Amino acid sequence: MLKKIKVEELVLGMYFAGFDDAAWMNHPFWKNKFLIKNPSELKQAHASGIAHCWIDTAKGKDVQQAQEDGEVAEEEPQAAPPEAPMPQLDPALMDAQALRENAKKATQAMFAEIRMGKVLDMDRCVSVVEEIASSVMQSPNALMSVVRLKLADEYTYLHSVAVCALMVALGRTLGMDETACREAGLGGFLHDIGKAFIPHEILNKPGKLTEEEFTIVRKHPELGYKYLSQDPNVPDYARDVCLHHHEKIDGNGYPEGQRGGTISLYARMAAICDVYDALTSERPYKRGWDPAEAISAMASWTGHFDRAMFLAFVKTLGIYPVGSIVKLESGRSGFVIRQNAKDLTRPVLKVFRYNDSMEVSDTEILDLLATPDADTIVARGGEEWARVSHLDSLQLLSTRTPS
Repeated sequence: MLKKIKVEELVLGMYFAGFDDAAWMNHPFWKNKFLIKNPSELKQAHASGIAHCWIDTAKGKDVQQAQEDGEVAEEEPQAAPPEAPMPQLDPALMDAQALRENAKKATQAMFAEIRMGKVLDMDRCVSVVEEIASSVMQSPNALMSVVRLKLADEYTYLHSVAVCALMVALGRTLGMDETACREAGLGGFLHDIGKAFIPHEILNKPGKLTEEEFTIVRKHPELGYKYLSQDPNVPDYARDVCLHHHEKIDGNGYPEGQRGGTISLYARMAAICDVYDALTSERPYKRGWDPAEAISAMASWTGHFDRAMFLAFVKTLGIYPVGSIVKLESGRSGFVIRQNAKDLTRPVLKVFRYNDSMEVSDTEILDLLATPDADTIVARGGEEWARVSHLDSLQLLSTRTPS
């Protein structure tokens, strides 16, 4: 029994079921669904700057019932000091959310058409990459924020979108011009096209692959390369990325065991972007890693990546990438929502506390660069990320409109 109401109509006893069309990182609550029992929660909602929200009338009061009881939102007693107004929604983030969904649908259609034996629609692919590249160049934090968190069943499609975005962003850090960044993006978008030829039951297997199944999966670079080679409209560099994104600097990669500088520039970039997104994504057989933990682990792998390029990748995402959990000197935890380019050690956080029952409190947006004396990061919080990653609000950076 979901009902859309004005936020100003919220009163105690209503069951809050999410803000309407609002980015999670910009609203005051950690959970998306809960019974409003605390006046301070009511004050936070009213001060959020968001116009509408959803309530579940089967689990809490309706507006009509509240009116009959003589309750008026503005007259609720204030048991807690006034909260500072939350930031207004970032238009770039809202645009990135729309682009994420459009790009996912285009990628799903592309894979479906390939499975049916159809020729690749290069015009559509280039159009998607152009949109992604433009978004990254205008506001890199926004698109990578909404693409990074994906559900397990979205992985195959959003992985292509994410690697494209990461390739463009890394290209910018490496000083490439816009044409080269878009070329890198197209290579990233098409890098896993060979997985269209791998059986669904293997790609989405919820457990460890057998040796035979793993051998089949390892064929995807060659299968993708063979498919792309049939189309003269596909650039050579895109085919190369598809074939060689699993090569390693020390020569222990596949399918050709290329080594060092013999691996093309775009393929070396794709090797890093592909692994990072795979590590930090939910899959049927594993939970995604905390982004900061993924960066730390990748840094320890000898002979896997081009070292200078990997350092540029770290500069691109930050020491604590968007989506990381960090521990603060105050004892609170922080979810990284944006980077500060002037100081990668001081990102913008959504700060919170939670108890053993996973009840979250004390949430606020904290810019560590703007308020350096407010708190300090003392450690990565990978183990905490594993504990809280099941929360709805951590799975997606935007609330879904109830239906």
